[in-house]
Amino acid sequence: MAVVHFVRVTPGEPPGSVEDKVGRLFDAAGLGELIEAGDLVAVKVHIGEKGNRTHVPARYVRPVVERVRERGGKPFLTDTNTLYRGMRSDAVDHMTLAEQHGFSLREAGAPFVVADGLLGHEEMEVEIEGEFYGRVSVAGVLADVQAIMAISHLTGHPLTGFGGTLKNLGMGFSSRKGKLAQHSKMPPRVDPKKCKGCGTCLRWCPVEAIEMRGKVASIDEGRCISCGECLAVCRFGAVTFNWDQGSEVLQKRMVEHAFGAVKGRKAGYVLFLTSVTKGCDCFNDPGEPLFPDVGILASKDPVALDQAGLDLVEQETGKPLSQWAYPQVDPNVQLEHAERMGMGSRKYELREVK
Repeated sequence: MAVVHFVRVTPGEPPGSVEDKVGRLFDAAGLGELIEAGDLVAVKVHIGEKGNRTHVPARYVRPVVERVRERGGKPFLTDTNTLYRGMRSDAVDHMTLAEQHGFSLREAGAPFVVADGLLGHEEMEVEIEGEFYGRVSVAGVLADVQAIMAISHLTGHPLTGFGGTLKNLGMGFSSRKGKLAQHSKMPPRVDPKKCKGCGTCLRWCPVEAIEMRGKVASIDEGRCISCGECLAVCRFGAVTFNWDQGSEVLQKRMVEHAFGAVKGRKAGYVLFLTSVTKGCDCFNDPGEPLFPDVGILASKDPVALDQAGLDLVEQETGKPLSQWAYPQVDPNVQLEHAERMGMGSRKYELREVK
């Protein structure tokens, strides 16, 4: 049976006290046992969109970084670029925002590295046996790391019901192509009102599926492979996708990318049940916390960790997170699919760290 360690955090608790608890939780969960001398260790974080104030603060990441380094590992903070326009859609803005939010060598103890390159092109494909995929596209940086420490934040999410460890891995470690594969059912389209006719997308298309019709780019849906290159290089927001699809499909696709991200790698997981909001950390304003802080969890099993997070919210607040956030979405889909994929178990033993 999986083991999940838990430490309580009270509302308004001094940051120094929380940092100390993160370190003790890391030790109790035995996450240091995963690190060997010389290991390159990707510390997966979410720096929060510009203006977001409820993401996990950089100073709470530092105890994990320090313990990885004490074991002889070489930790670095990392995340991938986003599909949508904002301060994390390219590596320049992403790294600038990371510095502004404290995810830096000075404050968090390790440098921030964008996992999929300048525009999300740097990726690797991993073979899996999923319901939807035989291979998935994840961040290229994973090809060179020996271990992952994923630090996640429990929140609501309008499409997946909740965001936790599985979302941090599945969406957060996917390349641009991988994100599109999860979100979109249709090939991209060009908005003729926004297209400037520059031809940049033509040069980047790997299968020559784009041509100019007059002064507007046009995509041949029959040849398009939905790789997302055109979306990445268009500076005018002229390339659009159909994002409308069922939550069940998205959750399963997300899990299959999460499986690919950690396949063959040592991994430990930390989940914060603090400042839990209806919206995820991708929003600049995800709303006020839904309920008082509950605590922090750690485990070597990502499925058990997310399950324990949901269970604790219900136990501590009297109702499930779905009722606090998005009752129309069944969040169990991702947990059930992850368990079927062999990522972990929904059954666990909870051990509180005093």
